[in-house]
Amino acid sequence: MDKYKNSPGEKQDITKVSPLLSAVAEMKSPASSILPTSYMLSNSVQKEDNSAITLLNTLQRLGYHSIFDIIEVSKQRFIKRHNESLLGHAEVIFDKAVSAANQLVQNYRQRQLRDYDGTTLREANHQARYFAYSNDNADEKEKLPDYSNLFPEPWDNFCQPDAIESLDSPVNYLLDLYKFVKQIELDGSNNAVGLEQRRADIPDLLLDSDNLYKEITAISVVNDVLSKSAREYIDQTGQADKTVNQVLGETRFPFILPYSLPSQQINKGLAEKETELGTIIQQVDQQFPWHILTEKHDQALFAYTQLSKEQMTLLTEKSPFSQNFLSREQLIKRYFSTSTTEVLPERDISKHAYIILSGENITGPTSLSDNVDKAYDEIVITCENKAKETIKVKLRGENVLTYNRVKARMEPFDNSSPFSRQLKLTYVESDNSEIGNLDNGPFFGEMTVYAAVPKESENNTSVNIEGVNFLTMTYRFAIAKQGTEQSELLPEAEKFFQDNYGISADDSVKLTEILSFGQQTGSKVTDLEHLFSSGDFRPLVSPNVVFSNPIFNSEQTSEYFPAPYHYGGVYINSGQLEALSIVRTDSGRQINAVSDFRYDRMNRFIRLQRWLALPYHQLDLLVTSAIKAEPKNMELAISNNTLRALGLFQHLSTQYKVLPEAFAGWIYQITPFSISNNIPFFDQLFNQSKLFDQPLILDGKVFSYTENQGDGAKTVKQLCAGLAISVSTFQVIAPIVASALKLASGKLVRNLDVVSRLYRLVTIPRLFGFSAEDGLILADILTDKSGYLANIPALGEKDDILSIIARMEVLTSWLAKTKLTPIKLSLLLGKTQLPLVPTSGMLTFYKGISDGLTDNVCLKKSDFNRQEINGIDWWIALSDKEGVFDGDNGLVKDIPLIWGKTDEESLRKKIEDIVKEKEINPDNNQINIVLQIILQAKTAQESLLSSAVAGEYGVSKDIVPLQLRWLGSSVYSVLKLVLDNTPEKVEDIQKEFLDLTYSLLIYTQLINALSVSNNLLLLRLTNPKWFGLSADEITKISLSLDEIFLLNRYQDLLENAKQNEDKIQEYFTFVNNETLPQAEEDDNNYKCAQLLAEILDWDPDEIYLACEKGGLEKTRVMTLSQIDWIRRLQQLSVKTNLSVEPLLGAGALDVNSGFEAFQSIGEAVMAALKTQGDDENV
Repeated sequence: MDKYKNSPGEKQDITKVSPLLSAVAEMKSPASSILPTSYMLSNSVQKEDNSAITLLNTLQRLGYHSIFDIIEVSKQRFIKRHNESLLGHAEVIFDKAVSAANQLVQNYRQRQLRDYDGTTLREANHQARYFAYSNDNADEKEKLPDYSNLFPEPWDNFCQPDAIESLDSPVNYLLDLYKFVKQIELDGSNNAVGLEQRRADIPDLLLDSDNLYKEITAISVVNDVLSKSAREYIDQTGQADKTVNQVLGETRFPFILPYSLPSQQINKGLAEKETELGTIIQQVDQQFPWHILTEKHDQALFAYTQLSKEQMTLLTEKSPFSQNFLSREQLIKRYFSTSTTEVLPERDISKHAYIILSGENITGPTSLSDNVDKAYDEIVITCENKAKETIKVKLRGENVLTYNRVKARMEPFDNSSPFSRQLKLTYVESDNSEIGNLDNGPFFGEMTVYAAVPKESENNTSVNIEGVNFLTMTYRFAIAKQGTEQSELLPEAEKFFQDNYGISADDSVKLTEILSFGQQTGSKVTDLEHLFSSGDFRPLVSPNVVFSNPIFNSEQTSEYFPAPYHYGGVYINSGQLEALSIVRTDSGRQINAVSDFRYDRMNRFIRLQRWLALPYHQLDLLVTSAIKAEPKNMELAISNNTLRALGLFQHLSTQYKVLPEAFAGWIYQITPFSISNNIPFFDQLFNQSKLFDQPLILDGKVFSYTENQGDGAKTVKQLCAGLAISVSTFQVIAPIVASALKLASGKLVRNLDVVSRLYRLVTIPRLFGFSAEDGLILADILTDKSGYLANIPALGEKDDILSIIARMEVLTSWLAKTKLTPIKLSLLLGKTQLPLVPTSGMLTFYKGISDGLTDNVCLKKSDFNRQEINGIDWWIALSDKEGVFDGDNGLVKDIPLIWGKTDEESLRKKIEDIVKEKEINPDNNQINIVLQIILQAKTAQESLLSSAVAGEYGVSKDIVPLQLRWLGSSVYSVLKLVLDNTPEKVEDIQKEFLDLTYSLLIYTQLINALSVSNNLLLLRLTNPKWFGLSADEITKISLSLDEIFLLNRYQDLLENAKQNEDKIQEYFTFVNNETLPQAEEDDNNYKCAQLLAEILDWDPDEIYLACEKGGLEKTRVMTLSQIDWIRRLQQLSVKTNLSVEPLLGAGALDVNSGFEAFQSIGEAVMAALKTQGDDENV
């Protein structure tokens, strides 16, 4: 079967031989005509010689069974393909086939024309004779044969211009193009990928109107084709139970993977609605905004990264490699680490050494020592093979200094200058004589080494000095006999390179070549230069920052400062020498200082850069700042806290255009570095404008910020200019920074640490539209520490800076919608206390109340001396301890507040209970008279106090009695306090009066700020659980953030509800009715949903579903906080066009959710876009 004419499944009839094909295969002398005319007119078969038979068989074998098969191919292509097979006669055969085909076509046309002309002529003659001799009509006699009769159009051969069968239709163009492509493929090699392999759907495509004229996007065609191809491949890899998108989300190579379609659908779809998955996760939570669990809050930050589950796993999973891999042969030859003196420019680490992290399987030096007379330290590591057999390997560890000659003169070596310092490890056979042969190897062991400086202490001794670790070096040892294959020494390498780079571990050596590495990672050379911080992307440092490490000025190192492990390439180099770089070799440009561990880091970092679309140097700054802010992350590994930081940055960048350098300054330090010709961020802030004759230089010196003149005053002005704050604001925040650093009063230090703390205190609250002073108050509200932002950030701790910034965003957003300011809120919460001293106005206020308590206001015995009620001593009966008024002063006692009952009803019930208990039997008329006497006195007393308070504090008179109950007092308590302790002079005013005055001031502020009504306050006092307040908040007298928030949400509900306040309060009464029949609970629950739907103007089915899926104690909304939750769902539904079920599903997503959960939400988001006509983003 020949590849040029036959294809699988195509049947060919080879039993009959075309005479014309036989003729063209017959080779005659050049003088003979190509094809005799007589042959064209007969079917005689000429005698064929052997050569003709051979050529004819060859043509048939090649798949040519007609002369028309030959002329379908171009002449050049036919000759190129078959000249050798046709013994050099390909050109002659092709010419003869063309000639024969032309003659055959011409003969057909002539015969068709002759037949047509004869028929037409006979019909015309017949019509002429008929009209001339059989019809006398003059008009009809004149109707002779015309052109249209003689030459009628062949309408059956015509079609509409845009018809599928039109000769110039797109279909014909498509068919010609398809045939042309197929012809090109025939000339390709056998390994060429043909169109049918790349687009298996085309040969089976039906050419009808639907397929030709239906508009579809190119991406849908690509998706269908690739999905089908991927499905075939996946089915062969043992993952037939997984969908294509699921496998794409789990596969890591090529570098465009893993690709999670559901995650992209969710993030892209929500972005079109100007919202984010992290925001939905937070707002769907019923504990929003103040009591979201830490785990849920973290899930929101993870969601803000817009990374899929597999992407986050790739970034955070434990590396299969250690920083340093050492075999027995390498240890025998002696191993030297890279120098550790240069890694920390901001600190003098001239005097440092190495200690190990001891554990079950390792022993060695765990503390520093000075001037100890030992040549080396012994390190014992327990190594284990696959069979769990162990050996103990002893290594010699040494601290090695490298001294460089200066100007060819030997200088005294005193071990005090900042020399390059290295760790030396040696495997000595005599030390390990007990090991014996290593036939059962390799044996593997691990070790963690810290580079540490002595802790600042006056009690340091020569031995056992406590060290402060500044660098972590991890080691993995493979102890095996000589000649062991690398694949046995490093078995994890094969899977890593196959999964992530698409090559075997043996071929990974090719990755050192720039072109090969770029091809496997899909990176350009400029991208790799940026990754390695080399070429045009070399790091630069501000000339205005002085660093403490003297190594770079001592001529004792060959390292340049700054290096990529200081800025730009900190993560991929794990903050250590020797930096990854591009070097030129005879074989081309290669990557220098690479290792398996660094391949792993580059694998993570390159992908992360593409996912977040940030320049490499900015991403490195973000990642390493988050890592360094995590106290226990000494290995500089990407952790969950790193992802939390990236998530918050992504969110703030989207919402507030926050720069990476600014965010890094918040969570760690302002950077003094940059790349290329960019200005370092420190200089952008403090030295860009020419306001001063000299720039702000961070020289590490102490200055006084209280000076009015001199060096300290100038520094303060430069800091204020850079931070865009006033000197008065600086004087507020400077003592907080000094206190956090435990510096002397009035003193600060010119260094990055101080500047970064000041920067956090000013710019974080400014991000949300508040001042630095407001920021102190906000931090105090959220953390109980006003100076929280002045402390060193520590990610991973409870309420770390990431959580506080996120919560501050929510708090400031809420404050902006209310009339409350941070200081007002702080006063209401009792975080800030205003000083209050007795005044003459206060004395006048309380004396006025005392003077108003006359006999007309207070009850007297004579009030009950009425004939209608004689016979009962009402004064004695109702004035005892359990009575309704105080017999000593005639003040009416507090009446219990009951929702749905008036004071009169409550008082009547109280009087009836008393007389019943005392077995007094008055009639109803007597009780009515007594009730009116007491109510009259109660009204008079309330009016007296309410008028005084309303006039003094500017609050509504009607709300005063409830206000006093709210702040933990009452009309009776206040009046009794005044009667018992009326001050005569200012100095006589007692603390109780001051406390009352302060409480009235605070609560009045809240009532006026939130427009608290009588009904709202009565609801709060009688049914606090209907608000959703906790038991602690109900019993506490002081205000809580929850209570203030819910009061504001109630007012917001009134403003936006479709029904009035009475209907809302009726709803609360109905839904919290405990007497509803249990048998009809489902019906009652749905009725509650209907009532709430009328208030909120929403679908009752959605509300009922929210209650059902939301895990409410009862399947109905019973509290104000739950109503607020329903309203958030409603707002999100309107904004995103999602129903309740996918919203709740989105809120439940976390890093452990399965593919199906994400897929369901992704499809729902796309469906929501489509229903709104947004087909472009679907």
